[in-house]
Amino acid sequence: MKETLVKTIDLENNRKLTIYDVSRKVGADTWLVTMIARVEILINELLFNKEDRSSIDLDKIRKALGEKVCFEVKIDRNFINEAKKDKVFNGLCDVFLANTLSYLSHPDFPKKFVLKKFKESGPPAVQGMK
Repeated sequence: MKETLVKTIDLENNRKLTIYDVSRKVGADTWLVTMIARVEILINELLFNKEDRSSIDLDKIRKALGEKVCFEVKIDRNFINEAKKDKVFNGLCDVFLANTLSYLSHPDFPKKFVLKKFKESGPPAVQGMK
């Protein structure tokens, strides 16, 4: 799968949103149009305020998730005529940005996303975390 970086957006919460075109030809003049959007989040002390740090075990989070987590959304449209490929891809980007840019830019997004992934990663160690 070849990823072509199309756009990088600096978010208001000091993260970067990257958008990739991963489209591929599936027939003579037919495409599977695919957009992938990613935000990488480093797991470090800067993610949490002083109050959070007293109730969160950063080492446990890193042990469970690694040094970073990645928010990723993949959107596909199949059987797109080659003449419409770019228009469809740009439409996918426009709709995605219109619906999620404010969510991804929110100051609490990185922290909440990391905690969500941590809760999903395993049982007892995460019980009681908000």
